[in-house]
Amino acid sequence: MQKDFHFSVIYVLCRCNGMSPENSKKVAYASQHTDDAKYDDALDFENGGRFQQVLSAHKFIDLEVFSLDSQFKIYVPFHFIPGNQGERFQEHMLCRQNSEIAQRMVKEVTNLKGKPYQLHRLGIALHVYADTWSHQDFSGLQTELNDVEEIDVLNEDRVGIAKVFKDFFRGITESLIPQIGHAETVTLPDEPYREWTFYHEYQKRTIHRKNWLICQDACRAIYKEIKSFLNKNPEYRDEKPIPWGNIKSTVTNLFRQKGSLEERCSNWAETINDSGFGFACQSVEKDVLYDDREWFRTAVEVKKNDGMEKYFNKKDDFHISDWKHFHDAASSHRFFVLQELLSPQGIICG
Repeated sequence: MQKDFHFSVIYVLCRCNGMSPENSKKVAYASQHTDDAKYDDALDFENGGRFQQVLSAHKFIDLEVFSLDSQFKIYVPFHFIPGNQGERFQEHMLCRQNSEIAQRMVKEVTNLKGKPYQLHRLGIALHVYADTWSHQDFSGLQTELNDVEEIDVLNEDRVGIAKVFKDFFRGITESLIPQIGHAETVTLPDEPYREWTFYHEYQKRTIHRKNWLICQDACRAIYKEIKSFLNKNPEYRDEKPIPWGNIKSTVTNLFRQKGSLEERCSNWAETINDSGFGFACQSVEKDVLYDDREWFRTAVEVKKNDGMEKYFNKKDDFHISDWKHFHDAASSHRFFVLQELLSPQGIICG
């Protein structure tokens, strides 16, 4: 899934469950930032101290993007959480929609009362949880189980899209891109308006997906998980919840609207502005959008010396900043998934 789901949808589902605009954005920002935390540099501050960033995503142009370290430390815990089904190890590593493992991961966040990064951890967990719908049947490891054939995009310009996949992209992916995740299908699983089919070599069958229905089902499940979280952490609930049935058709219609990623994000923002989900749009959430550097700029001051070399200062509130809390949450999430969730199941990835 992409920013329209990981940020906009999560924001809406938090607000519809009665969370404030501020806390809803905190959860939604952490959810989307899981796709954007692509730097692992340790920041040595000129005014004292050091902070290690946590990778939860990867720069695609980086040579390390397909390394085993990236597969086990990034793709598995943050994007393709194993479904733990089947007989052999690689089958266990396949991501499964709404798996028991994924549900346990989300529910663990309710046990973090008092942690300053609890909402950030919720956002990360909801990102991984949502991806079990769009990434189902694919693994975060390099394996032949990720091999797909005969990709066909329906209800689109079949010459302009399907032919590209058949005659051009397939040849490139097979020769250059390892079979990791859904690389062979590019962004098709992540775009909510798509209807498409593909032949899954491992399952020996053709799979037909209507992404808007998959997104709708993910929305319903995530709504319930946020509701459950707030029932156990009522201090984060500020307003009366709006029932899922009241927003189901609205979110489904938004999923079906075609357009670029930015256009789709704007559609969600406009519906929020119009109070189209049932909660009154407050002034602080007018045109609510995501800026991937917002939290960093609030926490860290970047300067350059005469040689244009960058150096960093931590701002006064760095220790309580959302940026620091996100990285603390990412480190905590990764340890929990790899060491406390998967390892006892015999899935050793740490």
